[in-house]
Amino acid sequence: MKRSTLLLLLAAVVGGVVIYFLEIKPGKPRDEQPDATKEAFSFKREDITGVTVTRGGETIALENQDNKWLVKSPVNAAADDSALNSLIGDLVSARVEREFPNASAEALKEYGLTPAAVKLEIKLKDGKTRTVELGGKDPLGSSVYARLDGSPNVSVLAASLLTNADKPLNDWRDRSVFGATQYDITSLKVTNENGSFELGKKDAEWAITAPVSGPAEDSEVNSLISDITSAKAAEIVSEPADDLAKFGLDKPKVTATAKLSTGGEKALLVGAKVDDKYYAKAADNAQILKIDSALYDKLNIKLGALRSKQFVKINRDELTRFEMKNSTGKLVAVKKDDKWLVVEPADKKDKEAQTFKLFTPFESKATEVVDKPTAAINAKLAKPIAEFRLTDKNGKTTVVKVSDADGDDIYIRVEGRSEVYKLGKAMLEGFNFKIEDAISST
Repeated sequence: MKRSTLLLLLAAVVGGVVIYFLEIKPGKPRDEQPDATKEAFSFKREDITGVTVTRGGETIALENQDNKWLVKSPVNAAADDSALNSLIGDLVSARVEREFPNASAEALKEYGLTPAAVKLEIKLKDGKTRTVELGGKDPLGSSVYARLDGSPNVSVLAASLLTNADKPLNDWRDRSVFGATQYDITSLKVTNENGSFELGKKDAEWAITAPVSGPAEDSEVNSLISDITSAKAAEIVSEPADDLAKFGLDKPKVTATAKLSTGGEKALLVGAKVDDKYYAKAADNAQILKIDSALYDKLNIKLGALRSKQFVKINRDELTRFEMKNSTGKLVAVKKDDKWLVVEPADKKDKEAQTFKLFTPFESKATEVVDKPTAAINAKLAKPIAEFRLTDKNGKTTVVKVSDADGDDIYIRVEGRSEVYKLGKAMLEGFNFKIEDAISST
């Protein structure tokens, strides 16, 4: 028998012996114990006004003031709502899975309860205090041994209570980097090592407002704002900041300033790099934080990554007229009774046009947005290989010009806009299609 196999068998035997002596022998056999569990506590979430956590010689006092959780000791600071909600949720829903009466001193030691790994003191509105001492986990790791209110009995509770209680001070503190949600932000200005840009939100869509104006890639902007607003500091370094220059925050590498729907403003400064992290500080908070390099990389984004690569947004249901001139001829179609009927060429009049052929090319995205096209690009677009005029039901016409291939690229310009969109030349066939291929043969 291999040594590794023997070790596994020995571990299984030891685990079985531990379960027997700690859980089965002290009480009734499992098949004789009642199936129903019982509530560990009768209090509700709204009854809790404070929790004190003692672990490894560290005592952390948490207090609920006006429905807002605060750390009161060993520092005064806002508490992390998610950490408190998880702990309190486990407390109010805790159930005793099994109970071993009158545990001996030796048994308490085996259960990890002398001393306890974590002690919780729960303060209630009625002035009473309840206590929970949490020891070790059972051999399967799914439950934890506990003593409730100093009882001589040992109760078995869900192990998640220990997981959510056994946290250092840093994990109880609110480590939100920005202090606002993504839904609060109406505009964002970012100055980073790649330059500066501004974004504005209108009717749930994002647009670039500086240094150029144009549509933004909503998915990229939403990802950026989500990362900023959901970010948690890796560490709280100092409070209050004694010297911004020491952290590189007197001349930050990145500044992100957001205007909020409430009329306020939030700003985040990112300073010097330290190991694989960066010092950071919210403008309205005295704390110096460390943030992960992933957040810094996100904030140091180039404007080009946020530009919408969709050169024109069309709504087929809103369009009423389509005109195209390309190297194969001219095609004009109008919408009647939800059908697109050919007007020109005359010999195809009233035949039905293939909408996928007409409109699918406009759903493609550019590989690059060129804000300052060269003379060579402008020369290509001065003699387009294809030109489209798309008219909607309000009479607005969008004119799109497509260049011939320039090496591996083609260029597209929307009339009235200065930027040019670069696409791969494989897309040229979609714009320079044969007229007859777009007309139904029936």
